[in-house]
Amino acid sequence: MVVLGAVMILVGLGVLVLEAHLATAGVLAVGGVMVSAAGVGVVIAGSGVSLFVAVPVAVVLSLIGLVVVMMVAREVLVARRQEIRTGPSALVGTAAKVRSWDVEQDEGQVAADGTLWRAVPAYGWEDPRPVPGQVVVIDELDGLTLSIRRPHAWEVTPVWTPSSLSL
Repeated sequence: MVVLGAVMILVGLGVLVLEAHLATAGVLAVGGVMVSAAGVGVVIAGSGVSLFVAVPVAVVLSLIGLVVVMMVAREVLVARRQEIRTGPSALVGTAAKVRSWDVEQDEGQVAADGTLWRAVPAYGWEDPRPVPGQVVVIDELDGLTLSIRRPHAWEVTPVWTPSSLSL
């Protein structure tokens, strides 16, 4: 019985490792926790301890494991809802400064996030074309080319400013 319990514990831990690498929404984690807790109960019962001790120990371990799985699942859900903070995709919606602009080619270079990017005007940009030093907003990212647009009035001058009473 002890060997069977040890195998159950190892299988449960293996299923938990699989959950970390597969997107199963916690189904494998719950199964892994339950099999591992049952394995601990089988090991305790197989070593000669009464079932009045082995069953409560297995139940308490499974409850603790399920609480941990629920806490991790909550953190994963919160992380999925957060906006992207790094990488090129995080540039969309941020301000950039025009460094140079070729009117004939209708493209130029803008400085954004400490690097120079090739830029083209976004669809619907009316004259006048961007000039060096102008602040623009990144509208879209296509490979290594940014589509830029003029900032809206509320992006230049915020509608709300913090006061001394703000938290």
